[in-house]
Amino acid sequence: MRKLAIFVEGHTELLFIDRLLTEIAGANNVLIEQRQIMGGASVPRTTTIIRATKAVTDQKYYVLLIDCGGDHQVKTRILEEHEGLTKAGYSKIIGLRDVRPTFTHADIPFLSMQLRKYIKTSLIPVEIILAVMEIEAWFLAEVSHFPKIEPSITVTAISSNLGFNPELDDMTLRLAPAEDISSAYLLGAKTYQKPARSTVDNLNYLEMYVELSKKIPQLKSLVDGIDSFLI
Repeated sequence: MRKLAIFVEGHTELLFIDRLLTEIAGANNVLIEQRQIMGGASVPRTTTIIRATKAVTDQKYYVLLIDCGGDHQVKTRILEEHEGLTKAGYSKIIGLRDVRPTFTHADIPFLSMQLRKYIKTSLIPVEIILAVMEIEAWFLAEVSHFPKIEPSITVTAISSNLGFNPELDDMTLRLAPAEDISSAYLLGAKTYQKPARSTVDNLNYLEMYVELSKKIPQLKSLVDGIDSFLI
């Protein structure tokens, strides 16, 4: 059984990756376990199993999803677990974190360089992907989900009231995508609140996998990383 570990900054990302994996690989082909790691420096480090794997039958793939408890913790957790996961037979590690709120768009080259530091190349490959500026940019770009949240939330309504078009504009250039999606939901008297399970449940994953990945380089990196593991 091939094994992959994916480290994310929070629970919204955990839910999104879980659903994306299931849609791409199929529920009968992939086993997914969810864990959360908290503490470490001044507070005792704890690992909690959020969702354990079901019984193994004929699944080909196993994915360990780890909620790191903050964007600043993604690389730290990867460094802590890298050697152990290598010894446990994992084939690859993927990390996913936002740029906001600590860094700006102008900081992306610096942040990307910092994230590559101290990763041991003698161990299994590690790829850390930035959701620019936040993963909500990807949610904004998947416009078919808006009327599923509330029929009155349309691209036309968003464009007219908020001054940007999520279908045509580059959402990775938005400075605060989470605020944008919250404003869009308010047009239909709905709220966007993390862990955003309603949003995650209503996204069109085939559209994100096939079409949006062509428009959003960071999403393509994630899809390509998952594809290479599954192949």
